Amino acid sequence: MEKGIEVIFDGFFKYHKQDFYVEEIPAEIIAENYGTPCYVYSKNSLLSRISSFKNAFRSVNSLVCYSVKANSNQTILKILKKKGFGADVVSGGELHRALLAGFPPERIVFAGAGKKEDEIELAVRKKIYCFNIENEEEISMIEKYACRYRRKNILCNLRLNLDIDVDTHHYVKTSTKETKFGLDIFAAKDILKKNMGNRYVNIKGFHLHLGSQLKDVSPYMRAFKEVRHLSDETGFRPEIIDIGGGFGIAYSSKDVISNIDAFGETITRSIRDMGIKTLILEPGRYIVGNTAVLLCKVLYVKKRQGKNFVIVDAGMNDLIRPAFYGSYHTIIPARKNVKAGGWMKADIVGPICETGDYLGKDIVVPDSVKKGDILVVASAGAYCFSMSSNYNSRPRPCEVMVDGKKSCLIRKRESYSDLWKHES
Repeated sequence: MEKGIEVIFDGFFKYHKQDFYVEEIPAEIIAENYGTPCYVYSKNSLLSRISSFKNAFRSVNSLVCYSVKANSNQTILKILKKKGFGADVVSGGELHRALLAGFPPERIVFAGAGKKEDEIELAVRKKIYCFNIENEEEISMIEKYACRYRRKNILCNLRLNLDIDVDTHHYVKTSTKETKFGLDIFAAKDILKKNMGNRYVNIKGFHLHLGSQLKDVSPYMRAFKEVRHLSDETGFRPEIIDIGGGFGIAYSSKDVISNIDAFGETITRSIRDMGIKTLILEPGRYIVGNTAVLLCKVLYVKKRQGKNFVIVDAGMNDLIRPAFYGSYHTIIPARKNVKAGGWMKADIVGPICETGDYLGKDIVVPDSVKKGDILVVASAGAYCFSMSSNYNSRPRPCEVMVDGKKSCLIRKRESYSDLWKHES
């Protein structure tokens, strides 16, 4: 594998001679068999990420709840459930998905700034492990349904907004005062005071999710310091700390991300020092982000003086992260074919009628790239298919799982009739 590419891909994605493989199948063969655009997952890469994450936090009593919003495909959820993960959900739909996949309710946590009353009722009725409370009004709704279903001591954590800035895109910062998430220190103190001895709501700890794509452990250390201060001021000794997820992954060879073992070692040491009984973790991107690629086919190549465009059949409806966040994804040819010529820079763009419809800007591709070639968009496992849409009335792509020399369809490609089947 070329230098740089190995930073993004593990050994389950690689070039063999001139062809790019997912495990033991050439990407071009997958594209031929299933069509494009097509999301392709490596089962063994997923299993490897699961193992490394669990190993990093093995020395502390923990509940690892996969963040369903990152990728909610039932096949992926069932693999995670089988490996002992719980589920982190933020909507009634995600709760239903988690239950359908077989996650035990006692391993499900429910977060979100805008929980609807029927969602809270469902979670109470299903006896989930805990709620992460972000608004005081949630407590009264939990009490209402706890009384109805005769449940006492429903476990809850207060989600704190500690006004801690982190080095990530401002759209995925979740613990600064400008964001909608969590409770400030004053609101948290008030809730703790009011709910001492509450028969229905049992506040056991704090939820501290700081943001997504965090590159090192230092923000967590600042958060723990704030928790210690709050604990000293209120006399409340948390038994549970939920640090959410946010563990970063490499999207390019320039990304410098701390190893998950470094996160694990520092965080678990701090948790033990604080006397915390249970650590809850909610990884999403770290687990699935680099376990998938998006395959797309070149439709046209447009060369202009000073600017080249490679127009492909995947657009911002299939992968919105670059248009939405300005995110970078490594994009490489499924067949290098470097002997046919040199290299050129080009914007990789889709067919959507928006100027912002691009998958990558100034991407280096073979100068010989032509209609029908397959391109591989890396790091496509998290927040890619789950954020896809039908904009421009485009059916969403299929999803494929590869296991060694075998592949199977884990989500069918949508048909045109799927676009209007729910319309009157």
